[in-house]
Amino acid sequence: LPTHRRPCVPPLAPSAAQRFMGTPLAASAAAAVMEAAPALAGAGGYGTVIVCPGGNYEFLSCLEGYPVTEWLARHGLAAAVLRYRLLPSHGLDEALDDLEDAVTLLRRLRPGPVVAMGFSAGGHLVASLGARHEERRPGTPQPLDGQVLVYPGIDGQSWHPDKADEVCFFNRGAWSWPDKVLTLQARQEALLGGAGFAAPPTYLVTSTADDCIPRSETQPYVKALAAAGIPHVHLRKDFGDHGFALNGGWTTPCVKWLTRAVGMR
Repeated sequence: LPTHRRPCVPPLAPSAAQRFMGTPLAASAAAAVMEAAPALAGAGGYGTVIVCPGGNYEFLSCLEGYPVTEWLARHGLAAAVLRYRLLPSHGLDEALDDLEDAVTLLRRLRPGPVVAMGFSAGGHLVASLGARHEERRPGTPQPLDGQVLVYPGIDGQSWHPDKADEVCFFNRGAWSWPDKVLTLQARQEALLGGAGFAAPPTYLVTSTADDCIPRSETQPYVKALAAAGIPHVHLRKDFGDHGFALNGGWTTPCVKWLTRAVGMR
C-alpha cells in the first residue's frame, strides 16, 4: 500500500488510546461540531484557540485534538476542538464554513482574540481561511487574530490526481481519489504567495526530519508572509517526522507567542 506519503499518526500509549480512540473525533461527522463550546461560555481567561486536527481531510487525528486543548489549559489558555467536515462527502469550502462559523460563535461567547491552530491538513484549512476571506472581502480585517500552523500541508500537489506520484488517500479502503478532492486545490496560487495571499499573524512550526512535507512546500508561504509584512515566527529544526504533535519542544515558545504577540491570557 502507498503509505509513505500519508500523514503519520504516532502510536498512542495504552492509557491515551483508551481515552481518545473511542471518541467521535476519530471519525468523519455528518455535521461540524465544536467540542467544549458550551463550557467555554462561562470559562475564564481572555481569548480562545480553535484546534483543527490533521488527517488528510479523511479523518481527524486524536493526538492533535483533545491533548492540545489540555496542554493549553495547563497554561490557562482556553481552547476548543473543531470537528470540521471531511472528504469524500464534503469539500474544502464546507470545512472552511465550519471554521468560519466557529470563529463567529466564539466571538459571541467569549472576549479576546480568536486564534486557530492547525496540524497538517488542519494547517492547510487554517491557512486557506485567510485566502478565502481576502477573495470574498478584499482588504478587510482577517477573521482570525492569529494562526498557529504545525507541519501544515500548504502545497496541495500531492492531493491533485494529475500532479501526485501516487494516490495518497485511503478513501474508506479503496485507495482511490475521493469525491471532491479537487476542491483542495482552491486558492492554491494564493497559498503559495501569489495573487490573493493574506494571513493573520502567524506562528509556523516545521521539521527538518519531515518526510511528508519537505521545506520546499512551506517555504513559499514563509516568503509570502515576509513580503507582505505580516508578523510571523518560523520555528524549524528536527522536531521529528510528520505527526510529532506536541513533541519536540515547540510548545513552550508557542505559549509565549500566544500571550505576548496575540494577547491571550
